[in-house]
Amino acid sequence: MINCTHDLPMNIEKISSSDEIENFMPVIKSAWNSNNALSAFKDTIHSMAYHGGFVLAAYDKGEMVGMSFSYPGYRNGIVYLYSHMTGVISGKKHSGVGYLLKMKQKEYAQKYGYNLIAWTFDPMMSANAQFNLNKLGAFSRSYLDNFYGSMNDGLNSGLPTDRLVAEWYINDAYDKNYHDPVYINSLDCENYTVNFDDFNDEETIGLKVFSDFQGIKRYNMQTALDIKIKYRDIFKRLFNKNYTIINFEKKNYAYILRKNYELKQKNIFK
Repeated sequence: MINCTHDLPMNIEKISSSDEIENFMPVIKSAWNSNNALSAFKDTIHSMAYHGGFVLAAYDKGEMVGMSFSYPGYRNGIVYLYSHMTGVISGKKHSGVGYLLKMKQKEYAQKYGYNLIAWTFDPMMSANAQFNLNKLGAFSRSYLDNFYGSMNDGLNSGLPTDRLVAEWYINDAYDKNYHDPVYINSLDCENYTVNFDDFNDEETIGLKVFSDFQGIKRYNMQTALDIKIKYRDIFKRLFNKNYTIINFEKKNYAYILRKNYELKQKNIFK
């Protein structure tokens, strides 16, 4: 009789940690006899396009200048579109390409029957916050600690990859206007320090951030880390008090938060 049992017990586990996912790379290289991680990434994006995701490209005079890809997501009983990456080449940033890509993504999402498009963004990147919350009209009420683990690219290396979750309800109308927010912190932009004030559960508050966090990283990485950890604490405190980020105020580089703001949909990202 042939013994088909293994000498050692095997187990299959569902993986969610970014640190554990990093261990996939040696397995992929061995299984496919490949040392090219970009090839595996290309294959993944192609499969997303074939199996219901949206892979979009922006062209200017025949040159690809921007890209975006997204795929179906599922959490807590809700199906949504997860927008994993949208990027524009350095020479075309702030030219409107990113907005056109998001509008096309919205168009396809509505055709496919989605109501929610979600993605994550770095809370310290004020330009992204302005784009996501003010220009597109997304909300945020969830904070994820070190979501991607360690990253070695120019924007993220050296710091925890904390993220806010953007929720963009593409079929719903919400009032994002606000009046007289109470600002709960002050910034010293010369010495790169931030001081938080006590607040008494005011209805509308403003949380100021530095306009150029990457500049702080270049100045001193430890200073940037200290700032990020302070904001991690305050964001989580505010969300625990049932505040929702409803907008971003460009003139003061401030998140605008409203207490007990009623979104029609439950928070599936807690």
